[in-house]
Amino acid sequence: MAATSTNQYPQEEPVALPTLYHFSYSTCSQKVRMALAEKGQDFDSREVNLLAGEQHQPEYVRLNPDHVVPTMVHRGEVLTESTLINAYIDEAFPGVRLRSADPVENYRAAAIIQHVDTRLHGKITAVFSHGVVTHAIIRSRPPAAVEAYLEAIPNPEERRLRASLIEHGTQAPEMAPAVVAMVAFFARLESLLGKQPWLSGGSFGLADICVLPYVARLSELRLGAFWSDGAAPRVERWLATMTERPSFEMAFTRWTPAAMASNARSLGEAARPAIEAIIKSAQKQSGA
Repeated sequence: MAATSTNQYPQEEPVALPTLYHFSYSTCSQKVRMALAEKGQDFDSREVNLLAGEQHQPEYVRLNPDHVVPTMVHRGEVLTESTLINAYIDEAFPGVRLRSADPVENYRAAAIIQHVDTRLHGKITAVFSHGVVTHAIIRSRPPAAVEAYLEAIPNPEERRLRASLIEHGTQAPEMAPAVVAMVAFFARLESLLGKQPWLSGGSFGLADICVLPYVARLSELRLGAFWSDGAAPRVERWLATMTERPSFEMAFTRWTPAAMASNARSLGEAARPAIEAIIKSAQKQSGA
């Protein structure tokens, strides 16, 4: 599993095995698993089932008061927030460097990561994933169970958003603005990949790891209209290259139960016509 590169961090002492609290289908968990895989670093796995509400259990909340995954514990330090964890992974573990030594490339990569974290993460994870997949799963539960699921979410705004998506699915008022934001984001990625081969610069790195889970999720939900049919051909080629990396199998495929992936594809296919109509309209208006 060891990564090979001529650009390595020196290893001066044995590396302590990190403990990773994560969920198989969580985009942020996928980011961290991929960074660890690229480093060739094993970890002690502790799965936290988000659909079962295990992120709200007191013993986990003591580690992560935000009730989210992933959380990594390494050498006694509790690390949260996937972007910060991945920066730590790049410094703490030997192997291939995941950040460029070039200041301009590093700035571009950091700008993409910040955009994802501050503007797009909720729109993808909440609006697309919850509006298509979680919507169907949670709606099938008794009303009291749905209410308990929502009440356990500590952030009032997140609770309100999740309630809207569970009730309305693809017809939720949050869906169209999220699609428009994603069309603009794919145009930005397409432009950046016209300047450099990777989102991180001249070589694969943290920006590529950050973006991949969201594009892969859209692909799994059969929402490739964001980049297919000439909408973003460079992004389409980038995605194909990314999914061929050994770390993709280690971080994504290996951890996603076949039944969950199949269910997501079926639900995405059912939702695709409604969402694709919004995508095409937004692309036409933006000139994409």
